[in-house]
Amino acid sequence: MAKDEKKDENPETGSTIMKVVETIAISPEDAREIVRQYAAQAREKHPDADDEKIKKLVADKIIKRYSKLAATSGGVTSLAGVIPGVGTAISMVGGGLADVSLSMKFQIDMTMCLAMALKDKLANEDAKHMSFIIALCGALEKAGAVEGAKIASKAGVKMVEQYLKGATLTFIKELFKTVGITFTKAATVKAIPFGVGVVIGSSAGYAMTQYVGKSARNFFLLDDGLN
Repeated sequence: MAKDEKKDENPETGSTIMKVVETIAISPEDAREIVRQYAAQAREKHPDADDEKIKKLVADKIIKRYSKLAATSGGVTSLAGVIPGVGTAISMVGGGLADVSLSMKFQIDMTMCLAMALKDKLANEDAKHMSFIIALCGALEKAGAVEGAKIASKAGVKMVEQYLKGATLTFIKELFKTVGITFTKAATVKAIPFGVGVVIGSSAGYAMTQYVGKSARNFFLLDDGLN
């Protein structure tokens, strides 16, 4: 086994990424403000739309925004002065894991905003934990690293509700370990010379974030239907 592969399989990788993402992830308050602004824009553009239509328009805009941001993560070191948290991630773990951490930040931030848009009565702490779980499970699904019920299913809704009532932090730590290792392995393609790796990484980041966003949106809509 190659030296780099051994490093990728280090179980501490996920824990390191978790610490970074927890530090730089969006706050529930900031997520609510983003949603408020998007909702105001949607109402101005679609004055006759009902509340449900506005929520769906806002959700679509959130997914589009964060998917585009994720497509830039292949060149993370050039974004330090543009996106809040990038400089912090680089200083904590360096450029390589900062790129992985930023991908996770975008997906968790996006899921947090979707939670505020579609389940605006959630308590901040519940929204935070739910966003971490849904984003991480969605990423693992897309990466093919887990089998079983999809997060946007009745079984997935029940699983999230179960872990929100139980040892949430322990479960999130376990998910981060898996996602950290999976993402670190996937990030090795970005080492291809001449910028090709950045293109591959950008495309993969966009697709991953789109998947996570749509899964999260469907989860919240399904959750409303079950309650």
